Amino acid sequence: MKKENKLQKDAVSIIGDFFNSLGGQAPTYSIAGGTALILSTSYASSPLAMLITLIGVLAIVYSVFILSKRYSHSASFYYYVSKVLGTPTGYFNGIIYTIFYSIIGVGSVAIAFAYLGYEGILASTGIKVNPLVLIAIPIIISFIIAYFGIKPSIKSEVVIATIEIGILLLFVGFSFFYNIHNLTLYPFTLKGTFTNSLKGELAAISGGLIFGITYFMGFEVSTQLGEESKDPNKAIPTSTLFSTIIMGFLYIIVTYAIILNVGFNYNSISSFIAQAQGAGLNPVYILMKKYLGNPGLIIFSILTMFSVFGCYLATLNATARMIYGMSKENLLPKKFEEVNKYKSPKNALIISTLLSSIIIILFYLLSFNSGSLVEQTYNAMENAYAIDSLYYVISLAFLSISAFSLTNVKGKIISIIGLVILAITFYYSIVNLYYLIAVVLTAIFVIISYFYIKRWVN
Repeated sequence: MKKENKLQKDAVSIIGDFFNSLGGQAPTYSIAGGTALILSTSYASSPLAMLITLIGVLAIVYSVFILSKRYSHSASFYYYVSKVLGTPTGYFNGIIYTIFYSIIGVGSVAIAFAYLGYEGILASTGIKVNPLVLIAIPIIISFIIAYFGIKPSIKSEVVIATIEIGILLLFVGFSFFYNIHNLTLYPFTLKGTFTNSLKGELAAISGGLIFGITYFMGFEVSTQLGEESKDPNKAIPTSTLFSTIIMGFLYIIVTYAIILNVGFNYNSISSFIAQAQGAGLNPVYILMKKYLGNPGLIIFSILTMFSVFGCYLATLNATARMIYGMSKENLLPKKFEEVNKYKSPKNALIISTLLSSIIIILFYLLSFNSGSLVEQTYNAMENAYAIDSLYYVISLAFLSISAFSLTNVKGKIISIIGLVILAITFYYSIVNLYYLIAVVLTAIFVIISYFYIKRWVN
């Protein structure tokens, strides 16, 4: 009898979907790794940029909400679009999401683990470790956990997300309590961008969207559990929506708390940014130590590494299921459709891990002349974020267009808002001509590959 290559049905509850989405967004990782990035463009107005980002992301989440209520599939970003706009367009979006966003994302998260792991160990012990030694940790351990099916992964996400959110809320509480006389709405105005014109203010806020949206990357990872979730057409849209709302408000208040501690002036914020981008101790860790002491600092450092690990695990599972699902649809080699005895897509996991490892090497090579190894690691992480968000925006845009085609007037307006935010983010993500060339070449490659895909997989 031929073996059925099916994932484990009803293996994930709505709570599991919720925590998987939280794990994909990885709040501690986002704060520790991304704060300096958003501050470098929006400065004291970063909380405003984050608020605008949340509004835009919710408009995008609405599209995912509409589509996941109708359809469930492991290759969600392919399947949603294909059901509305046709198989060729669905294939285009599936490849853009899987190969050029998700696999790059897996690689970039491993680099982030190396950088933030270095920073955490330095903050906690004063020891400077080689970041390259740390990269193998999420790659090996996540593969092992994912290999044993989706349930161990979900249990890991529940524990990690619960503890890291608790630590961040403690930091916010102490920051507000000890700085209560400095509380102001200034960070929610354009004046905090420190520019002299409306055009400059809007550019600074819009620039913040580039890195702000990376905080939410991974909100969609539970859509790839469509064949493993209980009542997926209800659980996935609901859990995705509420996890994003919770993360959005958490990001806003934590960003505000950091600005509150750093100060509302240009020099203090610039110093924070310079320190974060150098080879010294990440200033976010210093702020945590200020209120939580050495024990709290150690816990935060460990949690940051676990947070990055959780993000890696969730993204790896999502990537493998996209490859598995598109293989089932005869759009990728059938070898990737095979599952092991734990109902895990084993070959899809292997190819996802191998390709992401190549991505890691590539981004390190691109950052080779950055200075010290730590600075190379930071720049590799930053460059990966930039190109990653570019393809992410493109893929999400196809979902918004698909939702636009299915909804009423109110839904169409929300979809348009999401598209506008994505367009702004895309515009400011093209930081140089090479990025634009990469996008054009990618589009050409995907279009050409579609016309030959049937021959490749047979």
